[in-house]
Amino acid sequence: MLRTITATNAVRTFKPVQAATAARAYSTGFDSKEKAEEARYIRAKEQEQIKKLKEELARKEKEIEDLKKTKK
Repeated sequence: MLRTITATNAVRTFKPVQAATAARAYSTGFDSKEKAEEARYIRAKEQEQIKKLKEELARKEKEIEDLKKTKK
């Protein structure tokens, strides 16, 4: 009976290790693709923020020019 339990435990501990190795091999390709998609998304969001900031800057500059004209 002791041999049966030991053999069963050995098999049970061996299978998850193989599954984890296979999952890790698959995930390395997925990780690089995921990182690339994340970088693309972040870059697009940053570009939107830059555009909004430039528009706001242009409005503020125009407002300053208008104030200078009315002050004179």
